Amino acid sequence: MHPRLWGAVVLVVLLTPAVGSAQPAPASGSDATPTQNEPTTPPPTPPPPTTSPSPTVAEIIHKLTYEGFGYLRMEYIAVQADPNVQFVGRDDGFELQNARLGVHGRYGDRIAATMAFDGAVDERAQVNSPQGTLGFNLRDAYADVTLAGQAVLRAGYFLPWVDPEALVADTTLEFVDYPIESRGVRATEGWQTPGLPPGRSLGVALHLDPASMLGTPVAVDAPRFGFEVAVQNGADEYSYNNDNNEPALSVSALLRWPNDSWIVVAGRYNPRTIGTLPFRQDETDYQGTAGLHVALGPVSLGGGVVLEHTTFDTTGGPAQDAYGGHAQILVRVPFALPLQVGYRFGVLDPSSLVTTDRVIEHTVGAVLSVPSYRVRVLVQGVIPVEQAARELANDRFQIAGELTL
Repeated sequence: MHPRLWGAVVLVVLLTPAVGSAQPAPASGSDATPTQNEPTTPPPTPPPPTTSPSPTVAEIIHKLTYEGFGYLRMEYIAVQADPNVQFVGRDDGFELQNARLGVHGRYGDRIAATMAFDGAVDERAQVNSPQGTLGFNLRDAYADVTLAGQAVLRAGYFLPWVDPEALVADTTLEFVDYPIESRGVRATEGWQTPGLPPGRSLGVALHLDPASMLGTPVAVDAPRFGFEVAVQNGADEYSYNNDNNEPALSVSALLRWPNDSWIVVAGRYNPRTIGTLPFRQDETDYQGTAGLHVALGPVSLGGGVVLEHTTFDTTGGPAQDAYGGHAQILVRVPFALPLQVGYRFGVLDPSSLVTTDRVIEHTVGAVLSVPSYRVRVLVQGVIPVEQAARELANDRFQIAGELTL
């Protein structure tokens, strides 16, 4: 990818002020009329133009910087086959988790833009289907304009800071998967259930991350506060536009301190619509979330929680409550290469109106990094625990390889 590809139009305005000889106006009375031998006062010299010259093409290109990024993640997954449910544990094999490719561009210290695509999006025709297809979809498409300091106005397609794991990049995951409250339960791993936090959506936001300056990482050497106020469509992640006339509003507060430690809390209001005409129904989600990551020497602690209250405005039915969360610990093990081992507890209860749908996951994992090759290897074993009425035999083992481009 050529590092500097840009078109620029330079408009140069040449001001050519006309200077004429002016004679002083005669005053009243004969004494004011100048004689033939009297010298004429020369016109004053006009001041130089005060406007700044327009930037040249070379100057514009010099301020433009581009950086490509991407990564590949593939896993092998083996799920225990439940004897009573045909779609659970019957498609063990290789899966492409990510095939991400993107570009981050910046113009000076005022404007930046990020665009990314992924060719490993899991698309399934129906719930609990054991067969999925690889989809190619947009993942990020937004621009940041500096307002003051590190505060920016963001506009486009982006992930808000509502998910407790929104600050964790795929290439820094400490387990093969995101926690259960964020990713939900996949079709072949159990009873398929979506995660609770919202995905990406179109909108605008006031955004300040102490660890970023227009997308460029910034070292945090002391406690620093950040925030995000976002107005988005609030529809499904791959919706072209909004699902009704009402936007979703989220407000987030962030505290960062050294050693990649942070805590974030957020609230979100989303009046959304489901179904198709003539059976469209209005529902309203109220969400509160919190997440943290703390590094204490060789020990890393993490956690998150999502609380959701949904009202059914069209049908007037009883309100629904949902919750999910996780807590985890990892320990760095003395080894020739960076190695961590850890445990994570996760829980997801997607609806208070269904009394048997809670899922608990116990996960043990390890991650080995090879920095010189930009490679990581992750392994994990998971024991899911469903409630008695929906209990499954679906323990699983996963091993993933990741290459950062």
